[in-house]
Amino acid sequence: MVDKNTWFSFDRILFETGSYNLKPESMEQLENIARILKSYPSVNLKLGGYTDNTGDKKANIDLSQSRAESVMSQLVKLGIEAKRLKAEGYGDAYPVASNDTEEGRTQNRRIDIRVTKK
Repeated sequence: MVDKNTWFSFDRILFETGSYNLKPESMEQLENIARILKSYPSVNLKLGGYTDNTGDKKANIDLSQSRAESVMSQLVKLGIEAKRLKAEGYGDAYPVASNDTEEGRTQNRRIDIRVTKK
């Protein structure tokens, strides 16, 4: 569905702590996303990067932006045209879990994807 409210979270896109470097175990999920995009060449996506609420808000916005761009870059390396993708960092906005526990903070450090064109 194409709308501004439907986002899909990907729990197997992981980064090194405090970094936008993707962990090697993220590749399987990114390859799956690239395969889907290749099967649907008219689909465009927005990649949203998020952090937990620890640390400096401005630094978290920057980190989440870099993480979204890192995922975008990897998808381009996997054969997806950059013009089909947009990356945006949201920092600690829109948490999906409580930031009061490590488990919740882990869930909030994520990449979400929204279909912007079908």
